[in-house]
Amino acid sequence: MTIFLMILHVLLINVDEHYFNRKRPHSKLEIWSIITDGLFFLIPISIATFIKFDPKWIFLYKALAALSMISIIKNEYFYKGLDRWERLTHACLYVLHPIILFNFYESWQNNYFQNNSNFWMIQLLYVGLGVKTLTYQLIYWNYIHEDKVHS
Repeated sequence: MTIFLMILHVLLINVDEHYFNRKRPHSKLEIWSIITDGLFFLIPISIATFIKFDPKWIFLYKALAALSMISIIKNEYFYKGLDRWERLTHACLYVLHPIILFNFYESWQNNYFQNNSNFWMIQLLYVGLGVKTLTYQLIYWNYIHEDKVHS
């Protein structure tokens, strides 16, 4: 089930990024908000993927995960005039966000690196796709689509 939710999350992010986001203008603040959200999401899942579990890291992981969830909630401030399909996509992404953070935490705590290396490899792929998406957002919204951005 977790793998299905990760695939669904990747698909929804790509639909949002490549279909809905391109149909409307974005302020610089909204663009940096999107990039910040991605970074805040990648940090805790990267900790769970690349750092050996140690109880000393639990507080940091949970604090960063909470910051990540708060960061996506603030986006409702920016989104005005979205159609219902884009709102539905965002709602699904908001629901999946904490589930995926929790699943990464569980796999980290249960040492999937050693105990379930196939799932850990899928997590590596997922983190790689997250880095790809964040890189795309940085380049596309700041350099390629720059002339269509409204302040």
